[in-house]
Amino acid sequence: MIEITQQRDLGSLEYSLVATLAEMVPVDTVSIYKRMDEEDTAVVEEVAQLSISSDANNEKIYHWGPAPVVVQTDQQLENCLHGRTPLSYPVDGSLVCLLVPIVCEGNTIGALSLCSSQDISGFATLIEAFVRIYSNYLVIFNESERDKLTGLYNRRTYDHKLRHLFVTQKNRQAQKVALLDVGERRQKNIESHTWLAIFDIDNFKQINDRFGHVFGDEVLLTISQKLKTSFRNSDLLFRIGGEEFVVILEPVSYTSATKLFDNFRQTIASHDFSQIDAVTISIGYAKITAKDFPPEILERADKALYYAKEHGRNRIYNYESLIKEGLLDPPQRSGAVDLF
Repeated sequence: MIEITQQRDLGSLEYSLVATLAEMVPVDTVSIYKRMDEEDTAVVEEVAQLSISSDANNEKIYHWGPAPVVVQTDQQLENCLHGRTPLSYPVDGSLVCLLVPIVCEGNTIGALSLCSSQDISGFATLIEAFVRIYSNYLVIFNESERDKLTGLYNRRTYDHKLRHLFVTQKNRQAQKVALLDVGERRQKNIESHTWLAIFDIDNFKQINDRFGHVFGDEVLLTISQKLKTSFRNSDLLFRIGGEEFVVILEPVSYTSATKLFDNFRQTIASHDFSQIDAVTISIGYAKITAKDFPPEILERADKALYYAKEHGRNRIYNYESLIKEGLLDPPQRSGAVDLF
């Protein structure tokens, strides 16, 4: 319990929970699965997985599996997630698996899986208690990582967890691409890049001054809701300042990225905010390459945003295109740090 409650980030908490249960319960494997709300498929992500075997002296050997790994749900996992009750079932004749749903703030977000060649039914109360502790900590971590008003990732998460989020997003994309045929896979790898966009609400100070901060908060909430519905669950959404937001797209082509960002700009411009004629946003975005340093990425996108602000607002500009057209000075590079 002390070990688990010392953790200060979600990934460490999950690994600590799995390792603790592997020591306390006679299991062969322990895994944590979490839902991924994809558009047209029912999939989950295995975020932590530990296998236990024994050597010639009957000493335990621990093997951490690759994580996160996107996996298709099976019937037992679906039943656990939808039924919200623990269930056990045989596997390969020699193992029995126990699935315990993970419920956070009233929603089933995943499940803990324990497989063993021994009867572990006597540990059920202990296991369920640890799952409840884990669920409580999820709430705490979510609150520390999320902006309180909008529910998007906050600036602290951007600064401290961006590398981890990039790697997770990259792994998800790689697993999806692996499911395509050879031709589609080659084309997608050639054309796809990760993109970071920063956008700013035009004249937001005037909105606050004229209509008050309550209405300003309503504008922020509306835009954050539009963000969540306009982009995929695999895209990363942040509020990094008062009226500044960041979107990191899962790898797509330049054409697709431009269309997605511009469609969002038009969505905001056409929305009826009732008390005000119109609210618009300006967007600057840049390509992310494998050796970019996180502050450098944000700086490039911010330069494109500044260009949009200086040239009429309610506009969208790509940093690389501005450089190519001679509208921005190229950067003076002295080196790069390997992000991935």
